[in-house]
Order: sequence, then structure tokens, then C-alpha cells
Amino acid sequence: MLVMILLSVTLFVSLTKVQAAPEEFYVYAWVDKLQYAPGDSGTLYITIRNDMADEVYVYNITITYPWHAYVKDAWEGNATIEVKKAIDRDGGVLSEESAFTVPEDGRAVASPYVPYEISVTVYTDELGTQSPDNFVFISIANPPVHMALTNMDTWMTSLAAVVVVCTVILAIVVLLATRGARSYEVLAPSPPKPKAKAE
Repeated sequence: MLVMILLSVTLFVSLTKVQAAPEEFYVYAWVDKLQYAPGDSGTLYITIRNDMADEVYVYNITITYPWHAYVKDAWEGNATIEVKKAIDRDGGVLSEESAFTVPEDGRAVASPYVPYEISVTVYTDELGTQSPDNFVFISIANPPVHMALTNMDTWMTSLAAVVVVCTVILAIVVLLATRGARSYEVLAPSPPKPKAKAE
């Protein structure tokens, strides 16, 4: 019976510790610019704060950028930061950074409806994997859309013809409208005066 009680208390304490741990272990990440153009270089900053009562050993941090793909013979758009050290308890802080370059090919074209997000995962011994509470967004400027107008001479000729036809029709309407108004102004002839009677 005593063994069962001790086992129950141990499981309860360990479960409570695991559930409370993520609230005391914080991961923050952000980029150094508001927006990037294809070909730009940038830096991803990562800060980890440990407010737990115990130190937390961090193995590594993996980063996956939105343009992650297998190109030719290797993976591009990902990075791993080897940490392999413990973060002190009660306010210990670890800061890391990772440099990146936005590709100049089609992988850098972002959708205006789906923002680009960088995935950051911290691998620890006690807490398993941890990620930032906030989304790590990266804004990439889309290339300008060039609009080429072809056959402008035909278009302008057609437009000039339409303007001339409309002008002629408008002139005719105005002429007929003013002519009709004048016909109403013509006075009817006055009746002849009666002749005087012969005496």
C-alpha cells in the first residue's frame, strides 16, 4: 500500500512538472528586417529564456525556411545550430542567430494570402521539443508585374474613330433639339380684320 502511495505521488509530481515546464521555458525568434527582396541576406535571431527551477540542456536548434527544397544534390533552406549546453535555471538566457539568403528563383515568390513562416524547433532533454509561441513571419517582396501594351497604333486609331463618330452624333442631336425648339416659337398668323359695312 505504501509503495502504491509513493508511486502515485511520484507520478503526480512528475506530471505536474512536465505540464508547468512549457510555461516557464520561453523561445523567441524574429528576423532583422521588415521585408526582403529576392537575393537579400538577413539574420534570424533566437532567444531562449529558462525560468524553471532546474537548468535545461539544449541539444540543438533546427530552422526551416519557407523556401526549403531539395536543389540539384542537396537540401537548401534549412539550418541546424549545435548548442550542446545547459541553460541556467531561474532566468538563464541563451541567444543564437542564423544568417540566411533569400533565393532569387521561384521559391522566393510569396503568396499575398499565405504569409511566409520560418519554423524554429529547440531540442531539449527534459522538455522534448519547444517552439516559439509567436509565429516567425518573413515578408518577401514580390517582383513588379510589367504590363506590355501591344498594337497601340491600332488601339489609338480605333479610339480616335469612336471619338469622331460620337462627336458627329452629339452635334446632330444638338442641332435637331435646337431646331425643334424654334418651330414652337413661330406665331400663327393673326385673323384678318373685319371689313366695314357699306352704308
